[in-house]
Amino acid sequence: MSRLLIEGGTLLGLTAPDDVRRDTDLYIEDGRIRAIGADARRLAPPGIERLDARGQWVLPGFVQAHLHLCQTLLRNGPDELELLPWLARHVWPGEAAHDAWTMSVSARLGIAECLSAGVAALLDMGTVNHSDALFESAASAGIRYVGGNVLMDDPATTPPTLRAPAEAGLAETDRLYERWHGREGGRLSVAVQPRFAVSCTDALLRRAAELARERALVVHTHASENRAECALVEERTGMRNVAYLDSVGLVGSKTCVAHAVHTDERDFRLLAERRAAVAHCPASNLKLASGVCPVPEMRHAGVRVALGSDGAACNNLLDPFREMRLAVLLPRVRDGGRLSAFDVLRMATWDGRAALGFQKAEGLVEGATADLVLLDPEAEWSLPDDWTSEPYGTIVFSMGRGNVAATVVDGIVRYRRGDESVGGIKPPPDEIREAVRALRSRMI
Repeated sequence: MSRLLIEGGTLLGLTAPDDVRRDTDLYIEDGRIRAIGADARRLAPPGIERLDARGQWVLPGFVQAHLHLCQTLLRNGPDELELLPWLARHVWPGEAAHDAWTMSVSARLGIAECLSAGVAALLDMGTVNHSDALFESAASAGIRYVGGNVLMDDPATTPPTLRAPAEAGLAETDRLYERWHGREGGRLSVAVQPRFAVSCTDALLRRAAELARERALVVHTHASENRAECALVEERTGMRNVAYLDSVGLVGSKTCVAHAVHTDERDFRLLAERRAAVAHCPASNLKLASGVCPVPEMRHAGVRVALGSDGAACNNLLDPFREMRLAVLLPRVRDGGRLSAFDVLRMATWDGRAALGFQKAEGLVEGATADLVLLDPEAEWSLPDDWTSEPYGTIVFSMGRGNVAATVVDGIVRYRRGDESVGGIKPPPDEIREAVRALRSRMI
């Protein structure tokens, strides 16, 4: 049984702006918050692991609601391409070149980057092959992980190196479910992942929706990221992207749609009615010149919006602090409304957990899952921290990964500031360079 006592921190539960408790102890037992305040020190047995959080802020761990760990080794590729040519020329050749070892290096490097930035959970879209390497890496890292293989079967739009017939792709998802779903104390989950409407036949999308319903799995897909993509979907189906995905049964309460940049009120109403989530990836959308997602309008319509970095191939950092800062600033150059720092912290934490299918009670309360990040306001350049009402603007506008003192997943400390190996998860530079060389030698 794991036990951890976090001593003297300021707890930011993020259920409301005034959910702040100063100088408070937190006792964690077997992955759950067991006691808070005076009871924490009383119940904590002697000799257990302790974290001195005096002067630090303790809040729910960040969630990456859209990621591609298979693309971490594809970082620093071409910078001037839009979505469809970027996929065809760089990403799909790179994904097809993976073997199990390079996939493991890519995943371990990406997970280490996430843990060092306070990320406790992530929704990862892998690729067609070598998905076991992703789950193995997540298991050894101790991160909370939702992922699986990607479904791509349309011969008109996908390369043969990344194409799997519908039956084979869905059978692989089912195999991953049997092997990995619920493993590591429930930290690992399998998702049904049709890449996007462009790469999948209608028959595959409908069968993917059936599998997700039968297994009660998260559906993870892309939609309405880029104008050319939207035009192609409308040309092929006669429907707008989100409406088409709904028509084949893929939009529901366990659906997380990445991007949704080119959407309008009709899409907002549909997503809200279905209780689907959107993963907003502002840095990726800007780099690929995809546009700016209308997040305030979505949230006003009742759509749950989470945050993601997308892949390192189109970002190039897996950094929740940068995504939060962009998310709060971008609406301010438009007339569509504003987001507050508290809003985006919610998006990066509780709304992300809900998008990943973790329907647990919110707040740092007894019985809650102990996925936490500890932030040090005296590190880096974020001083002064003499806030009188709330600390949220300090976190979003002034902090970065250098302020992360520790990342706790399921009650276990998975990262401590200064640990450059991130608990031994991060591959050494020589292994990364060798994996990149091997991958590039096979890209065609």
